[in-house]
Amino acid sequence: MNKPQWAQRFTNSWASMPTPIRRVLAASVGIVTLVVGVMLLVLPGPGLLVMLLGLAILATEFAWARRSIRHVKHHGNRVARGIKRKKKPDTNPDGTTPNE
Repeated sequence: MNKPQWAQRFTNSWASMPTPIRRVLAASVGIVTLVVGVMLLVLPGPGLLVMLLGLAILATEFAWARRSIRHVKHHGNRVARGIKRKKKPDTNPDGTTPNE
């Protein structure tokens, strides 16, 4: 699958940037995104998604953020499996479903 031209240009310019500058930019944008995500936990908005986006931005340059994303994925999958297991059709006390 080929990347769009703008994405290829961005990837090439990002990779050619000196490492210290790239790390500072990733840290700045990632931390600001994380802070906005935390603010959106109490304000209306998708706080958890924005926090994950900030973590993903940080993960482009920092190993601790990559480990954190793996941790979040692992526990998110466990929660999803638990929800699927517990989700059963409602039954009446006599064992029949409400629509019968």
